[in-house]
Order: sequence, then C-alpha cells, then structure tokens
Amino acid sequence: MKTVARLIIGLVFTLMAVGFAGPVAACGGLFCDTDPVSQAGERIVFTVNDDETITSLIEIQYSGSAPDFSWILPIPEAIGAEGLAVPDNGQDVFDELHQMTDVQIRPPARPECALAQLRSTAADDSAIEADGEVEVFASGEVGPFGFDIIGAGESTALIDWLRDNNYRVEPPMEPLIDVYVEEEFAFIAMRLLDGETSDSIAPIEITYPGTQPMIPLRLTAVAANVNMPIWVWFFAQDQVVPDNFGHMEIDTRELTFFSGGGNNYRQLVMSRANAMGGQSFITEYAQEVNPADFENPYLGAVSERQPYLTRLATFIDPAEMTLDPTFKVESGRDGVSNVRDAGDLSGLYRCERDGDDKSLGFVSTSDAIDPTGGGDEIAATTPDPGASTFSLVGLGVAFLAVIAMVGGLAYAFGSRTRAD
Repeated sequence: MKTVARLIIGLVFTLMAVGFAGPVAACGGLFCDTDPVSQAGERIVFTVNDDETITSLIEIQYSGSAPDFSWILPIPEAIGAEGLAVPDNGQDVFDELHQMTDVQIRPPARPECALAQLRSTAADDSAIEADGEVEVFASGEVGPFGFDIIGAGESTALIDWLRDNNYRVEPPMEPLIDVYVEEEFAFIAMRLLDGETSDSIAPIEITYPGTQPMIPLRLTAVAANVNMPIWVWFFAQDQVVPDNFGHMEIDTRELTFFSGGGNNYRQLVMSRANAMGGQSFITEYAQEVNPADFENPYLGAVSERQPYLTRLATFIDPAEMTLDPTFKVESGRDGVSNVRDAGDLSGLYRCERDGDDKSLGFVSTSDAIDPTGGGDEIAATTPDPGASTFSLVGLGVAFLAVIAMVGGLAYAFGSRTRAD
C-alpha cells in the first residue's frame, strides 16, 4: 500500500549526449547512454501546506544542448497538470535564501601566534499501479517544458515506454527503476519545447498530496560527486527536522580558525556526516520569518502562509545514497541562528592548538553554487584536514579582505586548497 507520507520530490539528474552517431535521441534526465553530468550540489525548497499537500521548488542543473535535454524524476503518487508550475524568477529564490541563511562565523581576536605566523608567511612569500500497463496520467506544457506524468505496475512496461518515446534507459539503470516502480511511484518526464534553448531551463515547482517531504536520494548516486553538498529549505508552521536520517550538531568551540582568516566549519560538517555514513543533516537556520524579510515575491507569498523557515544541509557520497531522507515538522525546538559568534572564545586558532599554521585563507560571502558551471565550483573531494579553507600566498591581511569581497572566486567549503 502506497504511503502518502512519503511524497516528495527528487533531486535532479542530468546527463549529456556526446559523440552520437546518427540522429540524437532524447537524452538527459535520469537515463542516457553516456556518463552523467557531475552534480555539484542539490538545492530544493519545500513548503508544507495546510491542506495536506507538499510544494517543492527544484533547481534543475543541466549542461548540454536543448534538443538533448530531458528530465525524469520519481514521485510517489501521480498528479495532474495543475500540480506543475514554473515560477517567475525561480532561480532568484535560491540566491536570496543563501544570502539570508548562509552560515556566518565571527572569529575570536587573533592571538599573537597567529599574527606572528601571518607576518612570517607574508615575508617568506614576498621572497503507481496500472496492471502492468503504462498509464499516462497527464501531459501538457508548463513554462519552457513539455511533460508527461506516467506510471506502471511493473518496471518492464515502464522501461519499454521510456525507450519507445526516445528516453534512453541502459541496463545499469533498470534496477533503480525497479525500486521505485515496486514502491508504486509515478514518474514525471520533461523536455524543452521546440524553440527553447538550454538557457530557458528554470526551477520547476511541483505540488502533490502529503504531509512529510521526502527526497528520493537513491537515484542521485547516478550523477553525484563525492561529498556532494545538499541544501534543503522548509517553510512550515514550525521547525523541520530529519526523520529517518541523523541530526548532527557542530559546537562553535569545535571550530579551528586560521591565521589569515577562515575556518574549518564546512570540513567539520563533512567529517561528521561521513562518520554517520553520510545519512545525517545539520540545522543551519531555523527561525520565524515574515514576508517583509524577502525581496522575491515567491518567498514573500510562501512565508505569509508558512512563517517558519528551516535550512538543513549535508555532504554525502554516492555510495551512501542508499536511503531516501524524509523530514517532519517538530514543534517546541529552539530556534537556530545562522550566525555563530566565537568572539568571546579563546584557544581556537590552529597555531594555539598545534603551533603550525602557515596558511592564509578567507571565507567567501556565500556558499551558494553556480549550477551553470561558471567561475565557482564545488570541489568533489575531501580536503586535507590540515589545510586551510583556501590558501592564498603572498597577500597581506588587507589585500585578503578585499579579495574576500569579490564574489565568484571560490566557495568556502573547506574542500579546496592550493600549495603555498
């Protein structure tokens, strides 16, 4: 029996067709005959509505040509065309949420050992059931997309339908389809309409019955990077917490600060998530909000209906994507500020802890990602535990401060360094 509480929407899977001989078939989405495009990160906004429905706004990441684009994702219950929408300025929703909820860390005053090492370093460097048949529940157009919502009682029929309609499903993908067909999920298949370009791709909003958001994470392993970051925002009547995943915490006193600026917060989150098998989230923001807090009309309208905003985040490896995380509203929890104030703490600089800190670093203004693959990228590997967030050599503190203001050089995940 299908559990309505497991309703929610999937992460995006995009693939690219390259080197095709002859006509190019529809490719992308979940399935293709080529390697998947690496996913730098995933961003979803959930709204837990009062009418026992869930609305999710999903960012679609794609790199390729418009004719090759298609997008397929599982949903645990079929919906009608009225459940799909493409909001205006949907991409701005994610940008504004990052600006509002990104973790900000106020460091302690630099101790003498940090100042001395900073001077020394600078000096050195200056030197669904259908009786086995496929059922098409709805078809139509929304924004730049054409779509079909389909389901089947067994996976062979569904796979045959996808192939007959020019969706490439390779043998390694079939067991993944089996999982969701057996659990009676439906699927949304989308393509760009004629005349649209890849620049037309925009976040898609999907509304479906349910009270408990869920991410079908198992399929994300197809295209996920190692230590892939996931950010999820929830608008509800109260704070949202993981249900079947762990709920980790990072005490501010656990942070290590570096002589030239920066800290290892993201590295700690990665390490703790890895220690919990990747199946854990940290709450980075949980506060009541109101429409006046937002510039984007979409966020203003959502916050008017559901005034509590929660942000959860994690890092996870493909091999750890064996369970679909579910989330629940839980009242009575203390709010969580995205500002961590270490100003009154001491003993947190690396030179105070182990006496070795020759690195210079800085904290970027946002941990948002650029899904188009522009100048900012998310590193796909775990950082050296002894390295700073970012290493910049031969620059003084003042120059570092100026550089730190220039958005687009790097995102501070504590996962990327370059040698002194």
